Amino acid sequence: MGIIKNWHDLNALEIIRHPWFISAFFAGGLAQLIKLVRLWHHTGRIDLARLRGAGGMPSAHAALVTALSVAVGLTDGFDSPEAMIAVGFGTITLADAVSIRHAAGEHAALLNRIAARLDKTEPFKAELLDERLGHSRLEVFAGVVFGIIVAVAVCGIWDFWK
Repeated sequence: MGIIKNWHDLNALEIIRHPWFISAFFAGGLAQLIKLVRLWHHTGRIDLARLRGAGGMPSAHAALVTALSVAVGLTDGFDSPEAMIAVGFGTITLADAVSIRHAAGEHAALLNRIAARLDKTEPFKAELLDERLGHSRLEVFAGVVFGIIVAVAVCGIWDFWK
């Protein structure tokens, strides 16, 4: 640890071998994959655009920030400054998912309904807005639980291989 004194010593690939990154990456990525599989199970079709889409069960945002916070806590201690920073940013992300982005999704649904009514009464073609922007509390809760499980598993394996 310390300040980088020589930019030649900077190796950006070091981040990918740290349990913080691995926990966050796997939790977020697997949560998105779960959404894809759930959609396939319900509709019988695979929509790869779902991998980069927002909203749905479980919340990938919640899984990612929770896994990061838990991994930092497990490796550096839950009372460390790094853990407090991760929890702070994670809390903002979770609050945003259930409030601002959820409300934006409801607004998009309302605007889509208004556009559909206008289209029936006069020639009006509007591009439909994406309504899956935020999350319900249940989706965020599921993401949090999933993030905890992934971080505990990654850090447990990490300690085993040390």
